[in-house]
Amino acid sequence: MPDSSPTEISFFSRSSVKQVEESNQLAPKFDENGCIPCITTHAETREVLMFAFMNSEALRLSISTGLAHYWSRSRQKLWKKGETSGMYQNIKRILIDDDQDCVILEVKLTPPATGGNEASCHVGYRSCFYRSIPVKPQKPQDLELEFVEDNKSFDPDQVYSGIPNPTRL
Repeated sequence: MPDSSPTEISFFSRSSVKQVEESNQLAPKFDENGCIPCITTHAETREVLMFAFMNSEALRLSISTGLAHYWSRSRQKLWKKGETSGMYQNIKRILIDDDQDCVILEVKLTPPATGGNEASCHVGYRSCFYRSIPVKPQKPQDLELEFVEDNKSFDPDQVYSGIPNPTRL
C-alpha cells in the first residue's frame, strides 16, 4: 500500500527487486538520513546545474508542484529553489534510476529578478559545477581547479543581500 502525504503523492513500499526495477510503481529508497540524491540538469542544454538531496516531502512537492524542492542538510529545512533568489527551477521531467535511489530533474530556469542571466548556483555562476579538477596532473602543484565558466550570470551580493551564505566550512 502506498505511503500518503498532504501533497497527495504516494510512494509504494519496496517489496521486491522486480517491483523496484521493473514495475511502474514509484518506490524511492531514501538513505539513513531520509534523503535521496538529486542531480539537476538544464532541460535544453543538458548541462549539469547542481547536485542536492531531497527528503520525501521535497520529492513529493517537486512532483506535485512542478517546481524543484530540496532538503537543505546545512540548514536542516525544506528548500524551494528560487524562493529567495527568484531563480526558480521549472521541472520538465523527473527520472529515477534503476534501483530508485537517485533522481534527475530536468529543468528550465528563470533569471534572477534583479537582472542577469538564468542561473542555478548561489555563487552567481550558471552551474554549481563551474570548476574542473585536472586529471593526471604532471606535478602535485599542478593540481589547481580550473574555471570552466568565465563570467557570473548574476551578482550574488545583490540577489542574496542580507542572507547568510549556505556554504558551511
